[in-house]
Amino acid sequence: MRLSKRLRMVADMVPVCDTVADIGCDHAYLSVWLLRENTARYAYACDVRPGPLAKAQETIRFFRMEERAETILCDGLSGLVLGDADVIVMAGMGGELMTRLLSEGAACAAKAKCLLLQAQSDRESVRREVASLGFVITDERCVVEDGKFYLCMSAVPAAEASEEARAPYDPWEYRYGRWLVRRKDMTYLTWLTEECKKKVAMVERLLAADTPPANERLASAAAECEEIASVMKRMF
Repeated sequence: MRLSKRLRMVADMVPVCDTVADIGCDHAYLSVWLLRENTARYAYACDVRPGPLAKAQETIRFFRMEERAETILCDGLSGLVLGDADVIVMAGMGGELMTRLLSEGAACAAKAKCLLLQAQSDRESVRREVASLGFVITDERCVVEDGKFYLCMSAVPAAEASEEARAPYDPWEYRYGRWLVRRKDMTYLTWLTEECKKKVAMVERLLAADTPPANERLASAAAECEEIASVMKRMF
């Protein structure tokens, strides 16, 4: 069994645990991988769509994991009982959706020992929601697969984190994270470089448009460009 590069990154970040809940499990490849590697003793493969959940059931049967895994048709964490999962994984979904699921499932999330979150967008909202749950981010990793960048965050209850991890975030850290910058991760630097180029192109388009709406947006676009550049400078 082989995982995609982005899912292998997530799998490698999951700590050894009793139970894991894979929210938005799709085909349940990650759940089965964690069981086969004995990273988790038991897995809940959860999805809001019947189609993917049927595929997940097929995967579980194919690898003969019926006694160690179960599928749950539910939206986010709504199908879990409090304390069901030591580790909660959310991967391959937008940040807005992830933030909603964490907020609506706050009671369940708060009982977990670790959250693994791979948001495809709006990571600032996800980081702020993690903080509101009483968790702190202790690690972030980044890979590129098929030309697309993927980032995963690992968070634990604040009481279990180091003093360094509990240090308050600066505003830019909510937007761009802390650990990849501190480690001077070159894959992440490449992503930041591409984002900076996009912002510069936006500023150029706004300048060329020279309309009241464009001029109104120009200042914030320029500030965004400057902020990304300042984050990049921290990596040199």
